[in-house]
Amino acid sequence: MMRTYPYSHAAHTKKLNLVWAVLHAYRQSAKKIANDQWKSFFITGEIDKQALICASDHILSDRYLQTCQYQVVGVLKSWISNRKNEFRMLVMHSSLWEDPTEEGKRLRIQLLFINKHGLWFKDRVVMQKEAIPPEVMRLARNLFRRLMNKHNKPSFRHIGMALDAKVARIEKPKKARNAQFPYWLTLSTLTPRKPIHIPLVENPYALGTDGDDKAFVQINVRRGTAMDGRAGILDIARVKEAAPVFSLERPRPQIVDTLGIDVGLRTLVATSMGELLGRNLIDRLCRLDAQISRLATERQRQGLPVRSRRYDTLVNRLRTFLKNEIGRVLNGLFARVHPAKVVIESLDFRSPDLSRRLNRLVQNFGRTWFRQKLDMLSEQYGFLVEEVHAAYSSQTCKSCDYVAKNNRSSQSKFHCRFCGRKAHADPNGACVIRRRRSLAEYAPWRSKRQILQATVGCFLKRWSGRLSGMQVDSALRLVVEGNPYFADHRAALWPGNTTTD
Repeated sequence: MMRTYPYSHAAHTKKLNLVWAVLHAYRQSAKKIANDQWKSFFITGEIDKQALICASDHILSDRYLQTCQYQVVGVLKSWISNRKNEFRMLVMHSSLWEDPTEEGKRLRIQLLFINKHGLWFKDRVVMQKEAIPPEVMRLARNLFRRLMNKHNKPSFRHIGMALDAKVARIEKPKKARNAQFPYWLTLSTLTPRKPIHIPLVENPYALGTDGDDKAFVQINVRRGTAMDGRAGILDIARVKEAAPVFSLERPRPQIVDTLGIDVGLRTLVATSMGELLGRNLIDRLCRLDAQISRLATERQRQGLPVRSRRYDTLVNRLRTFLKNEIGRVLNGLFARVHPAKVVIESLDFRSPDLSRRLNRLVQNFGRTWFRQKLDMLSEQYGFLVEEVHAAYSSQTCKSCDYVAKNNRSSQSKFHCRFCGRKAHADPNGACVIRRRRSLAEYAPWRSKRQILQATVGCFLKRWSGRLSGMQVDSALRLVVEGNPYFADHRAALWPGNTTTD
């Protein structure tokens, strides 16, 4: 389990200019290497981190080029792995999967075999000593190209540098006059045998964490404006390998077997155990929204670009606040609760109380960081994460499964019109999300209409026998009959005898 920890540095302008020069050359080389890897992928069907690099096309040294190629190949393989998962889901959820014939079954197996081994662009593939027909290979290729075209390929224009010991080393000072800084980064530059030495300031948080320091250094560009007016600030981070606190193989304390989590902006996290964490998050976001919107409106009125140093400062303040709040809430939650599985909804960080601009910022950053933090904690504490569809979870009663729009009368109040249960709306939604685990009907790729049909079907499975025997003027029957979600089921429940006829 790898973790990165940023370290402040005290490099002067000359050294920073040398680092920027290396970074620009590194990014140019990354784009060229990526183009070569894509050519190899479409011709041979493989991405090879040991592929030969034509050094004459680059100004970086061979050591830098090898490090750069390893990083580029890792990014490309991760992107292709995501498309591979989408290919499998596409085949499994298509009408092809419902074909009961032997030919349909064989076609499914062949497509999944090609996808599993990444053989979409191979000329000839043998499965069980038989060559897969060319038309099946062509179908697999077309499906994979379609998925690739739906997503932008990784761009390396803004890539940071992930450097190993060949070009970057962090060492303790060897001379007494350098001892005021606990670490020094020795970094190779574009000039052979002319490295630079950058002093680093200790990170108390990293010092207090358990783990072994690895021989890797990350140099990234943080959003903002440096003192010299340059767009972006250089950040240096060390990599540390830490052992997980718990693992699935070893016994560990458990408070709950499965934990459902409902995520929002008014209450950041509501759990199926009834906890409400990160309340009134929206109030702080509204204040930041007013500042950012006022600044953007004023600059547009003056005919100036919206982006400025002050605008970047406010956006960074928003990102930092979200990151800290999400980290604080999730760290505190999993320090107390040790589940085997966590079930979350499809994350949506939008709110009608915020402007379109801030909704976009919060949605893009908040959703990404929440999932990243949850993945980090899943490695640390050894739990599994499952995502389910969130549609109608806030309108469904956890006790009787009745779903209705008027069940939720306000942001916090939930009152079931069928069984009469009253509760806080957010923990009720978390319980509903928890119950949707491992059910194919509530998979994230389903449409909202399919989710509604599944929810109504679940309710009718429990209560249709009782409902069908009710009198016309029964209060519960009137509640269900007046619910538009059950319009398609009225005739089946009460054939020729409904109050809406």
